[in-house]
Amino acid sequence: MRYFNSYIGLLFLLPMTTLVASPLGFESLVQTALTNNRDLKAARFTVWKAKGRLAQAGKWINPELELSGFSDVVFRNEGAGAFSLGIAQEFPLTSRLSLAKESARLDVLRSLREIRNHERLLIAKVRTSIFAFLASVSRAAILADLLQTANKTTALADERFAAGQGSLTEKCLALVDQRKISHELDATRLSSELTLLELKALLGLEAKEILTLSDTLDSGIRKLDLLTDMNPSIMHRPDVDLLILGEEKAHLEIALAQAEAWEGIRIGIQYTYDRNLDEPEGLGTDNFLGLAVSIPLPVWNQKKGLLEERTAVLDETRARISAARLEIENALASSLIQTKKLKKRLDEFDSQTLSPIINASEEMTTGFEAGRVELRDLFAVREQLGKLRLDRISLQTQLASALTDLESTAASHPAIRRNYVIPTSRIDL
Repeated sequence: MRYFNSYIGLLFLLPMTTLVASPLGFESLVQTALTNNRDLKAARFTVWKAKGRLAQAGKWINPELELSGFSDVVFRNEGAGAFSLGIAQEFPLTSRLSLAKESARLDVLRSLREIRNHERLLIAKVRTSIFAFLASVSRAAILADLLQTANKTTALADERFAAGQGSLTEKCLALVDQRKISHELDATRLSSELTLLELKALLGLEAKEILTLSDTLDSGIRKLDLLTDMNPSIMHRPDVDLLILGEEKAHLEIALAQAEAWEGIRIGIQYTYDRNLDEPEGLGTDNFLGLAVSIPLPVWNQKKGLLEERTAVLDETRARISAARLEIENALASSLIQTKKLKKRLDEFDSQTLSPIINASEEMTTGFEAGRVELRDLFAVREQLGKLRLDRISLQTQLASALTDLESTAASHPAIRRNYVIPTSRIDL
């Protein structure tokens, strides 16, 4: 049996190893995070805690068995005494048990919204890490080309200086530019490695596991742009749903505080066996059956302080709902404006800046091949073209961040808009 369990464990491990080793697409990374993220797995147990409280809520107080006995053995020791056996049960006078049950049911629904909001924030973190990694990879590739050009420029400056055709200033400036690009490339590669480790943590992967991405920065932005709803609303925001359920729970808590002012009525049935001494007959016995009723009176404790507190909680929740809606609406408007303007800026940059410089670089290359352009001028144009491409990556990074914020603010990802289902098994988590 032990070996059988080991084989089953290996079968579960093999698909995951294959999945991680093969390149993951843009959405596959998000689905992997929603499945494997360790913090999210821990957060999902809040549903079971809430379900446990729901199962416990609304239960009656257990009945009480009462036993008592009396004897005159310490005093006259004539054999007199009494024995009583009773059972008592507290019955609720108000609907506080059903209110407590309903409040616990709302806690289950609220825990589902808490988990969904955790998922919303996790998706945004994964998107941010993906774009940061892809941007660093693209930046490293451009810097590597720039470094190659800078190395050629430095070598050419050394040759010109040795031949007496160039100045010492030209030689030093070329070397400074070359070292600067080299340091930027090292820093970018380090940032890429650290960002990949951060992404692995979000995906629930260990640092030693292999993770490769199939998308580039351009393809990732295009895919997210297609997924983003440009007419968003806040109706799917789980944190807003959480506040609305909090308002409903606050109403229930006020009603529960009013109901708790009247505690339960206590009813007990008691049987008593009495053995007494009657003169001149002697010892005799009597049997009694009694009924005891205890009714609490809300005289000293009317739960007024608790009622005031829960009324304040209701007012606070309403204020938070109003503030959250205003904040989200403004954030949506800001994200939409930022996204549209960054798209326009990127298009203008490509058409009005980058494209002419690319054409100029191609003309410089043709001129160099024809002997009309010096090599150092060609290298200078290529360096400027590389720097413009770095500027384009910065614009793309800003656009990716704006699209990510828009998706997260509008909660437009399909995983966030799916129906809420209360799990029946922990496997469903």
